[in-house]
Amino acid sequence: MGLLSREPVIIVGRKPAIRYVTACVTVFNRGEKSLLLRARGKRISNCVDVVNLLRKSFITNLSIKDIVIGTEVLKESDKYRYISFIEIRITR
Repeated sequence: MGLLSREPVIIVGRKPAIRYVTACVTVFNRGEKSLLLRARGKRISNCVDVVNLLRKSFITNLSIKDIVIGTEVLKESDKYRYISFIEIRITR
């Protein structure tokens, strides 16, 4: 990816999965070929649900290009918190 071409990122949070599905469909309808879905902590399962809804019901030719899982370290006052994350790159 070049400096000028940025891949759209959708951060999955507390809203219902269908909201993020709608956002993904909108991004693909604008002509984008791929996008990145990202979630942390309890929202990881919601992110996976979004991808499954997209593949089963909305965009059947969707493919998962890459999945990255890991842990972020956040410092709060004098403690460290470890929060899991997932990034799912999907292409059309």
